[in-house]
Amino acid sequence: MKQSVLKIMNRPELQVSFFFVVSVCVFYGLNVPNFFGEFYFLTDLAANDFQIMEILRGKLGYGAYSRFQFNHPGPMYFYLLAFAESVFLFFESEYARYAFVTFLLNATCVGVSLFLIAKQYKSYLSGILLFVFFLFVTKSLGFQFFFETWTPYVMVCPFLLYVISIIKVVEKQWMFLPIFFLLGSILFQLNIMGAVPFGIGFLFIVYHFYRWQRNGEMNEKKQLGFHLGLSSLVLLIVWLPVLVDFFVNFPGNISNVLLYLVKGGGNKKPFEVIKFLNGTFGQIVSIPYAVFLYLIIVLLPYWKRFPMDSFTVKLRNFTSIYTMITLLTLFRMKGPIVPHLFWHFFAVIALQILLCFRFFPWKEIPTKRNFGLVAFSTISTVFLVLSFGKVPPKEHNLHVKEISELVMDQNDRFILHWEMNERDFSQGNLVLGIASRLNRIGKKVCLLEPWLFLVPKSYHCVEKESKEATLLLFETAPSRFPKLEMANQEIHFEDSIIKLIQPKP
Repeated sequence: MKQSVLKIMNRPELQVSFFFVVSVCVFYGLNVPNFFGEFYFLTDLAANDFQIMEILRGKLGYGAYSRFQFNHPGPMYFYLLAFAESVFLFFESEYARYAFVTFLLNATCVGVSLFLIAKQYKSYLSGILLFVFFLFVTKSLGFQFFFETWTPYVMVCPFLLYVISIIKVVEKQWMFLPIFFLLGSILFQLNIMGAVPFGIGFLFIVYHFYRWQRNGEMNEKKQLGFHLGLSSLVLLIVWLPVLVDFFVNFPGNISNVLLYLVKGGGNKKPFEVIKFLNGTFGQIVSIPYAVFLYLIIVLLPYWKRFPMDSFTVKLRNFTSIYTMITLLTLFRMKGPIVPHLFWHFFAVIALQILLCFRFFPWKEIPTKRNFGLVAFSTISTVFLVLSFGKVPPKEHNLHVKEISELVMDQNDRFILHWEMNERDFSQGNLVLGIASRLNRIGKKVCLLEPWLFLVPKSYHCVEKESKEATLLLFETAPSRFPKLEMANQEIHFEDSIIKLIQPKP
């Protein structure tokens, strides 16, 4: 019995799991007070709240809005948030419930990734190194990104497990095929840019299937058939809302997404792309021309003296291919190159740095010393988390509640509007917050052109209903107000003037 327990404890993947679970629990425990009390949404989170409310009311959900006048491909993440809002009632606010389930998602993806890497290389240290490299490359996002519900943040941690699942599939570990389709679908649904990794991963797997078929190496057809069937079921469940929208509201939102992808984008000049890349990698390591250091990281694993096994070769090849194709997408991006669309690329960089450390004698560390190493690294990490792991508290935005209470008795229907001009454009952040709050307390709210793309169709103003609604017109004040107040059918708050215009009798 004792020998069996020691044998289990000697497994590096379980050791790294112990390290990670302890570290994560301490990190969450340190920061959980940040999520006590009331929270109210602003900006994109408020816009997303309309989608979540639609789901909670039994209606069809869509992805987050896009600046290109359609919704991102799918609503699966919003269904997860709606589930969290209904289940995790021990938190007072909806935001705390969302942050909790998002943290669970991120921790699960990173934890499973460390488990798989430690098991693959039979080394506790390999899992620890990947964890360190992942935190290093994402440091510009701040530790708070593990709790953030804005979709570009949400893509980062699942992407790490997504890449590893691709390599596991081409290593003929078929149980990872449904995981690949699940994570690939979620990444694509979160943001249209997710089409790139989903497409590259799919083609990378198809290429290996072609090679196996051509060389007569497909000997596990029964096992493969089961996991293909399971993958089909996963795809059906994840994409069911999108399919329903396509057939019921033909051609549906997904047609606009696919049309955008097919039409292509802009035509960026090389210096624009290099400037963006240098700025991105400069966030990771603050040196001049950081992009050239990254080039070394990509090429170093191709050195013949590097120890290479099948998994490492495939991981090297996939991350290199993904890097090259991502560069091509930068040249074809419409409008300015937006950094947050490439945050998920940090996971690829972490894996590429890990490959550069293959010279390290991971397997040479004696098993007897491993317990000491596990204890030392766990205690050290707990100390570091307690010292530096406290993240800044989220703004509670209580003014959203206060403004909503000032207007809620004015009417049951509200039109919220702000002009699209340089002076008033930023008022949209507050407008969405107030609209979200009024919607949650049961008021009928709607927006006018040109802001209809921000909210579902049921929140687009209809002429008949608009005649009975109170208009909340948001304007930018010439000077900042010292406090929130209401005077003469106007609400004054900081740099905002909210005019209450009642319907004509």
